[in-house]
Amino acid sequence: MDSQDPSGAVSSVIKVLRKATRIVQLAPFAYLVFFVVYMLFGWAVQDETLCMIDKVAGVSPLATGGLLIGSKLFKLCGWHKVACLLPFSSQVEGFVDSYIVTFTQNEVIFINTAIGMLSLLFIILAIRHFSHGRK
Repeated sequence: MDSQDPSGAVSSVIKVLRKATRIVQLAPFAYLVFFVVYMLFGWAVQDETLCMIDKVAGVSPLATGGLLIGSKLFKLCGWHKVACLLPFSSQVEGFVDSYIVTFTQNEVIFINTAIGMLSLLFIILAIRHFSHGRK
């Protein structure tokens, strides 16, 4: 076995932490782009396809919690926390629809479109904030 130089070990740990930080930073925003497309154009897709997408790409409370823990761990900004929480709004809508009040199909389309448009607005504002906020 080769023993590593202490400075080399530290630099490799720093590289891993930088990669982890970058993934934690960008994952909610990347998912949010997919989420916007799904929410805005989901009404045009067949129900079977929507069910498959929900099962494969649906955000769970555990995933949202994990992203929020990563956000706190890496001391990320409020924009990141909002990006983590926005996709969870569809889960809240689904819970209300299933257990409290049953929405009609038109109401679900309206709610999903509103969530998608708000998420798109958030993405645009986040891009403006992060690209124009740095000089």
